[in-house]
Amino acid sequence: MTRLYIIYIALFTLLAARPAAAVELRGQVLRGDTEWSGEVVVAGVVVVSRAATLTIRPGTKVLFRRIDRDRDGVGDSELRVLGRLEARGTAASPIVFASAERIPARKDWSYVLLFASGAVNRIGYCVFRHAFSGLQVHFSTAEVDHNVFINNNEGIRFGRAKLKLDHNTFVNNHIGVRFTRMEGPAEITANEIHGNDTGVFLVPSGQNIVDFFDPGRGGRPWNEGHLVITGNNIHANRDYNLKLGAKQMWDLQVGGNWWGTPRKQEAAPLVYDQADDPELGRALLAPMAPAPITGAGAGLTPLPGDQP
Repeated sequence: MTRLYIIYIALFTLLAARPAAAVELRGQVLRGDTEWSGEVVVAGVVVVSRAATLTIRPGTKVLFRRIDRDRDGVGDSELRVLGRLEARGTAASPIVFASAERIPARKDWSYVLLFASGAVNRIGYCVFRHAFSGLQVHFSTAEVDHNVFINNNEGIRFGRAKLKLDHNTFVNNHIGVRFTRMEGPAEITANEIHGNDTGVFLVPSGQNIVDFFDPGRGGRPWNEGHLVITGNNIHANRDYNLKLGAKQMWDLQVGGNWWGTPRKQEAAPLVYDQADDPELGRALLAPMAPAPITGAGAGLTPLPGDQP
C-alpha cells in the first residue's frame, strides 16, 4: 500500500466522520414531503404546506435565530405546519427545538405551530426550549408524548384541538400548559408539571356559543366532554399549580392528580378559582391522588445549562 493511498484513506475517513454542515432555511414553504436530520437553522418563518409532511429524524437539532422585526420582544422565527408533522425522537436521541443564539433566552423564537393541519401530527421525545410557546396546536389533531418543555414563556398552548397530551415534563416555564378557547377534546394525563410560574392555565372561548355567558350560568359547560385532566403530578409551581382564567365560570373536575399533598386545605392556596374570584367556577380537586403518580413525565433528563 503506497504512502499516498494511506494518506487518501486517512483523509477520507476524517471527512466522513465530520458532521454535516447545518442547513439554514429562510422564510420558505415546503411544498412536498421533506425530511430533516442533523442540524437545521430556521431564520424566519418556514411553512409546511397542506399537501406536505415534514418528518424530523431522531437526534435532529432545529435551531431558531432571534429575528424580532416588530420589536415586541418575541423572536419571529417559527415552524408553521399546515400539513403534517412527524417529529418522533427516541429516549437516547431526542429531537431538540431551541434558540440558535449564543446566549439563549425565553422568547428567542415564536413556536412550532400546528394550524388547521387536517392530519394526525405526532410529536414525541422532543425537547422544546427558549420559545414564546414551545408548541401551539389549533384546529388540529395531535399526539404529544414524552417531550420536555423547559425555559419557555409557555410550554404548550392549544385551543380548539383534538389533543392527547401525556407523559410530558413541563419545568421552568412561565406557564406550563395553557388551554385557550376551551374547545377540545383534550386529554391531559401522566404529565409532570412543576417549577413553572403557573402550572396549568385554563381560559374559555370568548365566543358566545349556546348561551355561553348567560347570567344564569345555563347552557352546557364548556368542559363537558372537552377536557380531561387526571393522573398528573402538578405541584411545586411558584405562583399557582392551577389557575382558572377570566369567564371560566363553571366548576372543573380535576380529580386524580397529585398536587404536592394529599390534603385539600394544603393544596388550595396554589389553586386560583372561585375562592379567589367569585366570578369563576370551582376547581374540584377530589378525589386527590394520595402520592405522586408513578411513571408520570417524559422520562427524559432536561438538558442542562440554561438560566431560568
